[in-house]
Parts: sequence; structure tokens; C-alpha cells
Amino acid sequence: MVDNTMDFLAEDQEDEITYEDTYKIIIADDDEEIHRVTRVILKYFNFEGKGVSFIDTYSGKETKQALKDNPDTAIVFLDVVMEDNDSGLQVVKYLREELENKLTRIVLRTGQPGEAPEEEVIKQYDINDYRLKTELTVKRLNTTLYSSLRNYRDLQTLEKNRKGLEKIIKASASLFEHNTLDDFLVTILNELSQFNYDPIEMLYIREEASPLSDGMVILEQSTQNKIIAATGKYEHFVNQEVESIGELNYITKWINSDEPKEGLIHSLETGFIIESHGNSQSNNYIYIDGKKDNLDFQLINLFLSNFSIALDNYILNNMLQITQKEIVFALAETVESHFEETGSHVKRISEMMYQFALCNRYSYGESELIKLASTMHDLGKIAIPDRILKKPGRLTEEEFEIMKTHTNHGYRILKNPNLPVIKMAAEIALNHHEKFDGSGYPAGKKGLEIPLNARMMAIIDVFDAMSHKRIYKDAVPIEETLAYINSQRGKHFDPDLVDIFINNLNNITSGVKNM
Repeated sequence: MVDNTMDFLAEDQEDEITYEDTYKIIIADDDEEIHRVTRVILKYFNFEGKGVSFIDTYSGKETKQALKDNPDTAIVFLDVVMEDNDSGLQVVKYLREELENKLTRIVLRTGQPGEAPEEEVIKQYDINDYRLKTELTVKRLNTTLYSSLRNYRDLQTLEKNRKGLEKIIKASASLFEHNTLDDFLVTILNELSQFNYDPIEMLYIREEASPLSDGMVILEQSTQNKIIAATGKYEHFVNQEVESIGELNYITKWINSDEPKEGLIHSLETGFIIESHGNSQSNNYIYIDGKKDNLDFQLINLFLSNFSIALDNYILNNMLQITQKEIVFALAETVESHFEETGSHVKRISEMMYQFALCNRYSYGESELIKLASTMHDLGKIAIPDRILKKPGRLTEEEFEIMKTHTNHGYRILKNPNLPVIKMAAEIALNHHEKFDGSGYPAGKKGLEIPLNARMMAIIDVFDAMSHKRIYKDAVPIEETLAYINSQRGKHFDPDLVDIFINNLNNITSGVKNM
């Protein structure tokens, strides 16, 4: 069964050379002599500085288990006939179809070609080489191994690049899923810590996410380098200047150094720092704990191109959002101060609406939108005469009818701008005095006809109005305020929202107790 050119090897019992890195080879054959001879022939074999290590199996069942346990197997020398006439062919199907392993190279070896005709096997099974055992001379075995390992190496590289591209796409997409700058920057740190360098052999094994690293994002602001986001042990440094933190002196020294810095990624003591320059004209730095050699910087560099664009957009958008918020709050407080003793009403309303929205399972982004939109709920009062707005006593029926028009005035002012926050503000302004039983104004809407954000505002507005002093009344104790709100279930207020409000009162009012 074994070619005579191998006979001289029978007495050679030396162990194969040990290499630090090896390609795994499975020898699947029920003939012990085939195992021994294959090992002897290949004991000095190396490919691009790596040797080979062997796994011996003697049946189709053993081979299937070995392939399952060793998904990074480079080559399997596979006998067709072992415990059954088609054992080897069943292994091929198992490897390609059940394990979905397309990388391992299969060299089918048979001493009984009648059991597995070459032309039929090549057509029906995903194998890479077909050899009669009588063909496997020393020269032919080495040639087969070189050819198979080249194919395996190239397929690994393609697979690694594919997985890397998938990781880049996934990570880049996640940059735009966040509504706040803090969430965005923390995502950057977490994603960067996932770009570990994977040895090619580990492609099948290392699918799980690696532990997140400790890190920080530093942004140059007015010549000062401020930590604007951080993870792990650096979280308590957020909003502090790097220069003021003694234990981060090595980062300060590196940033301020005049020495030329080649490339974007640099090693620093127990971690590495990434320097990025975007169109925002601000320098920014990302520091991650960990050894530079453990990360795949080819992928990181690809990711950073998207990061720089996204960071520029977030910085500009964040500045725009802050400016918009300041303008909106200033406008709302100007209106409030015209008829309120304090402008804190607007801030209290917005904070409570934000927390109430979270209790109603709005996302953080949607809750932020509601928070901002709610500040303009009484904007229409700017059109109400001062003699009515500032009247210390009870309004007459005629005066109250005029007061009620503030909902329409607010809607008219806000309805045209095509911005989500303004559209929501218009909706709240128009509907926040509608009542669940249909007895409210301006349209007498009933139940779920009233937008959810306006039904929420109805409760928050009444709660704040009752529990705080106004020019025409004293503050009502919290217990009496809650009793009134509870008594209006299904009348003024949505009963489900009343339950949510009362059950979460501490959370909803946590940020306004000192306003």
C-alpha cells in the first residue's frame, strides 16, 4: 500500500522539529503505517517559517470530532475507506455543510479508487486534491503540502479581510446611532478596544467580543486639553483638563512635546494614543490602555477615517444643538417671566417631562426632544393681554375665553418651521389643555385622540402649577396635589399616565427639587 520510495524511512524514528508556530494537519487513516510514514516525511517541513503539527484520527467519527475541536486545521489528509466504505466522503460533507468550514484544505487519499472514482468525487464533493496512496512519494507529498498551505494561507487572508471589513462597517454604523456626544465618544472607545489583532489561525475561534479597555477622549478647547469622555478607571476624569491630573503627566508631556510625531498611533507607557485632526480645527486624542502589539492597527486606521468625519459632525452638531437649546430656553423663559414670578417653571417642566418620557419608555434621544419641545408649551401666551395674564384674581368667563386662545396662538407661531423639535412643540402647545374625557380645549379632543406628549404635559403642567406659588395663589402641599391628580383619572388625565406619574414621582421630580 505504501510506495517503495518510502521504505528507507521505516527506520527513521526521530521526532519532528518543534516550531513556535505551526499549521495543524489531521492525518485521517485507519492504517497506522500511513500515520507513521507521513509524520516522518514531513518532520522537517516548514512553510514561511512555520512548521506543522499533527493530529491522528483512525475513523470517520474521530475525524469529525477532531475537526470540530480544531476549526483552525489547515489540511486534512483524508482516507476514503475507514470504518465504512464512504467514511471519508461523510467527513467532507460534515466539514463543509455542518461545520461550514470552507478554509480547511482536503486532500483525499485512497488505496481503493473503485470505492471513490476520482471524476465522480471531484464533481460531487468539495475537496481540494485527490491522490492515490501509491502516488504519495516524498516529493509528491511535499508538493501537495506546499500547494495546499498556499491556498489555505490566501483564503485565510481573504477571510480575515472580510471579517475586518464587517467589523469596520458594523463599528462605523454604530457611530451614528447615538443622540448625545457622550454616548458617541464612549462608543468610539468601546469600538476601538475591539480591534484586537487576531492571529490568522484564530479566525474561527475568536468571534466573541474582547474585554473593553480603559480609555479617554481628549479634545483641545481654547488651548486647553479637556477629557470629554472616558471609560473604566478614567471615567472620574471627565470634564477635567489633562494638565491638571498628575497621574496623566506622561500624556500631557507627549501632547506638548515639540518632537516630530510620525503616523497617527503612538505607544505611551501602559497604552497607546491616537492623534486625529479633523475639519473642526480642533486637535483630538484618544488614549487606550493596552499593548500596542495586541491591536490590529490596519483596521483601526480604516475606522479612524470614519471617526474623524463623525467627530467633526458631532462637535458641530453639538454646538448647534446647544445654541438651539439656549435660544429656545431664553425665548420660553422670556415669555414665562412676563407673567410668572420666576422663570424656573420652564426648567422644572422640561426636566420633569424628560424623566416622565423615560418612564414611558421613550428613548434618550426622544426624551431629549420632548424636554426641549415642552419648554414652548405656553409660548402662545405672548399674544394674551397683560391685563389678563397678570390679573391677580379669578378670570371672568370672557377673560378665560381669551386666555384659552393661547393654545392656538402657540400652534400658529410654531407650526411652520420644518424641524422635529418645533413640530413637537407646536403639537404640545395646541393640545396640552385637552382633557381625557373630551371636556378640554381648544378642540375637545378625547382619550387617545390627544397626542401622548400632550397628555403627559397635562399632568406635569398641573402638578407644577399646583405645587408652586403663583402671583394669584399659594403653593398646594404635594399630598393634596397628588390627591387631586388621582381624582382626575379618566376625566382630565389619562389614567395609565397618572399611575406611571405617581409610581415614579421621585424619579420624575429628582432634578427639580431645588428650582
